[in-house]
Amino acid sequence: MEDHPKGLIEQKPDYLICTCWGVMYSEIVDAIKNGATDFQALQDQLMVGTGCSSCVPEINELLHELTGGGSDERL
Repeated sequence: MEDHPKGLIEQKPDYLICTCWGVMYSEIVDAIKNGATDFQALQDQLMVGTGCSSCVPEINELLHELTGGGSDERL
């Protein structure tokens, strides 16, 4: 068995990502795995990034890691 560096998904326990709306890491990962594959879809479903926007970079990182693609980043 090879040792591979753990990705973002494997190394972080559940924690609060969007403090404005109380959205947890696990909720965002579940939403992405269930079809919310761009930033707009996550905003529509979970309201992330609609308050102070401090969560946007981390959400985009999760999107990239789980989908392998870009994102529709809210600036």
